[in-house]
Amino acid sequence: MKRMITLAVVVVITAGLLTGCTIVTGSGILVTEDMDFSDFTRVEVGHAFEVEIVQSDQYSVSITADDNLFEYIRVSQQGSTLKIGVRPTVMFRSATYRAEITMPQLCSLELSGATEGTVSGFESVEDLDIEVSGASSLDIEDMVAGDMAFDISGASTVVGEVTAGDTRFDISGASTVRLRGSADDIVLDLSGASHVEMVEFPVNSADVDFSGASSGTVHVDGRLDVELSGASSLTYLGDATLVDVDISGASSLHGE
Repeated sequence: MKRMITLAVVVVITAGLLTGCTIVTGSGILVTEDMDFSDFTRVEVGHAFEVEIVQSDQYSVSITADDNLFEYIRVSQQGSTLKIGVRPTVMFRSATYRAEITMPQLCSLELSGATEGTVSGFESVEDLDIEVSGASSLDIEDMVAGDMAFDISGASTVVGEVTAGDTRFDISGASTVRLRGSADDIVLDLSGASHVEMVEFPVNSADVDFSGASSGTVHVDGRLDVELSGASSLTYLGDATLVDVDISGASSLHGE
């Protein structure tokens, strides 16, 4: 009886969540539409889109999708921000929908809601902010930037090659970051069983704070400050000098 009640509750909750939600199945007929947007330096993409962003002297935005999906896809520009997503209360099933973007300069990128993104070819001295959330993923190819900030959450993943100035990483909710390249000084804050792999990402100095069973490897050739708690672990490579170290809660620190 208890199991029957539990299943009934699940059914009721699921039905409530789907109330007012339109489910659209892709037609299987793919169409590409070119859109007229320019002078944007920021991009926000959500709702499980696939997106490819490539550096170019020219602006371009194109959407490829099943022909019956376009009435539900939303592409707009607010100031310097290009926004791509799907109309609220609509869910796609067995569908294809992807965006291809070219632009001269990227200052901010936000991916959410299981979006899969690729960024390539950007080389700039300007600062760059990257936010990836909600089980989204980002692949970065050959990026050069000034100071950078990464905010990665909700079981999201970021991989790739980056050369940057001072960089901050806030990684939470079982997210993963794997980078190659280099940076100047970094701040690395991990929580909630997150993981970072930076063996091939040497930095001048690092301020590391891991909690909640987080783990990772860093390559540091200067000052290394470490705070580990909640069964977290850190391995460090390079010519690091340990300065401020605070380890608690069955955490561990290893040098190689």
